[in-house]
Amino acid sequence: MSTVDTPPLPDGDRRERPVPAARRRLVLAVVAGFVLGACVIGLLWTLAGQRGGADEDAAAACSAFYRAGRIPDTTGGAGAAQFTRMADDSIDRIAAAFSLAKAASAFNSTYQPLTQSLGNVNLMVASGRFDDRGAQADVIRVQELCARG
Repeated sequence: MSTVDTPPLPDGDRRERPVPAARRRLVLAVVAGFVLGACVIGLLWTLAGQRGGADEDAAAACSAFYRAGRIPDTTGGAGAAQFTRMADDSIDRIAAAFSLAKAASAFNSTYQPLTQSLGNVNLMVASGRFDDRGAQADVIRVQELCARG
């Protein structure tokens, strides 16, 4: 037979069968469950990442603080001749430690004491005045907080 001799298909075969209402509801429930589950997983992942980021930022703050080296202490009445200036890279590391501690405490308030103490140490180091007893006490407090982890 040629294409001219091929009989046409009956019209009944071209109609689409309607999808049963029960099947539509099932598909809708599966899609809604998938979307809801993806949202919950995404939310949990985001929250877990923020907490983990805060822990890592606090650890990095402590690392930067220790890498700054020894902070001079002139509270014992040391004269100007005994004054030792900190190197620029050490000053930058203290500032970086303070910034990292602020980032950590933004997501986890338990790091607020570390942020406050590093803020005082940062001000003391930036001013070059190492005779501030409160800031020198904060140096020890930072060391204690960092030792706890």
